[in-house]
Amino acid sequence: MPIFLFLLAITGYEYLNVDPVAQRTAMGYALFGDGYSVYYNPAGLAFSFEPYYSVSYLNYIAGTHLGYLGYENHQLGAGVHYFYSGLMKKTDVSGNEYGSFSANFLDLSVGKGFFLGEFGAGVTIKGVYENIDSLYSAGLGMDLGLLYLLSENEIQVGITVKNIGLGIKSFTDKKELFPYEIDLSGVKKFDETWIGLDLVQNALQGMGLRIGGSYEVTPNFKLNLSYNSLQSSMRTGSNGFDFLTGLVIGFSISKGRFHLSYCYAPYFDLGQGHRLTISIGG
Repeated sequence: MPIFLFLLAITGYEYLNVDPVAQRTAMGYALFGDGYSVYYNPAGLAFSFEPYYSVSYLNYIAGTHLGYLGYENHQLGAGVHYFYSGLMKKTDVSGNEYGSFSANFLDLSVGKGFFLGEFGAGVTIKGVYENIDSLYSAGLGMDLGLLYLLSENEIQVGITVKNIGLGIKSFTDKKELFPYEIDLSGVKKFDETWIGLDLVQNALQGMGLRIGGSYEVTPNFKLNLSYNSLQSSMRTGSNGFDFLTGLVIGFSISKGRFHLSYCYAPYFDLGQGHRLTISIGG
């Protein structure tokens, strides 16, 4: 595509950067083997040879809702990610109400993992559809990823380039780019406990980091915690505790192949986030 089209484009499809998955507490891009590689880093699919099914839901700020359905097996994966705004009042220029409308966004991703020498690699192709009242937009993009394992030290490092894409049918005359994100990630594992760090460059929020991990309390119960510095942009300054914006805390319960995770994120004046994930696999 000619470069001048990118110079004229604006960033849209913002919901793509909102993570609805509870199990990783919105971080951990160097992890794999838990059924979410299509969403986080498609290189994790290179190590996926058993079936995994997952469903996630996020009750988000301003009464909005997001969710994710995922499946992976035999180095292949698929995922559906959605956003629903809830009903909003429709008014004319004088402020008179005449009904309601909503915003509904959906993307479908299909990924493939493979090996490049000692590296796990992967690519995901995604199609996006957005509808606001009688208007709609559609786009096409991809994610790329690499993973490298230092098995003796139980360290995993990865890089992901997410949301490389462009609207092919926009709401306006201007082209819309996907909100790209570059993640350089590392995870250190201690049996079933892990700590991790993601260094992030985000089209919408700039540069920041995510740090956190998961601690195994018992074989069936884990405590999860993370902090995302990028979400400092959501602080309003009117609440004495909003310096905690970006904190995510939760837990995971497992029984055989069944896994349930929940996490909570405070946004104070803007509301709060509740994530719930149920998965089967492993």
